[in-house]
Amino acid sequence: MLKALSVELKGGFETSNANQAEIRSLCEHLGKKIDELAGRTAVLEEEVGELRMVVEENKEQIRYLEEGEAGVMAKMEYLVNNQRRNNLRFLRVPEGLEEGDLKGFMARLIKQEVNVEESEEDIAKDIQRVHCVLAKMPPNRDRPRKIGNWVKE
Repeated sequence: MLKALSVELKGGFETSNANQAEIRSLCEHLGKKIDELAGRTAVLEEEVGELRMVVEENKEQIRYLEEGEAGVMAKMEYLVNNQRRNNLRFLRVPEGLEEGDLKGFMARLIKQEVNVEESEEDIAKDIQRVHCVLAKMPPNRDRPRKIGNWVKE
């Protein structure tokens, strides 16, 4: 009986040793896989950090472009609105007739030359902006004068 028990115990120890060896092998394999996953995780964390920096740079570029677009859109809107005005240009107006009041002079000129029935004061109120238009000096120094007149719609 002792022999049978001894043989049985020996078989149990051998089975136990085989199980322990298998467990060690599995633990080593799991350790290698964990190390591999840790390496992959480190690489992915680094890539995610780089991507975050790229995203931040892209956000800055988008902000910059949107600000530029807003400026361009405002300028375009101004130009479109300016183009829609009733722009009048008067040629060959002698210098010195306006006597320091170009807006009033233009109101009188419009009333006289265009035969507008409104009063000069009402015409002057409707004039948004008046200025002399610069041009190249003619060769004979007899400069025809241009006056730009922008009337409110």
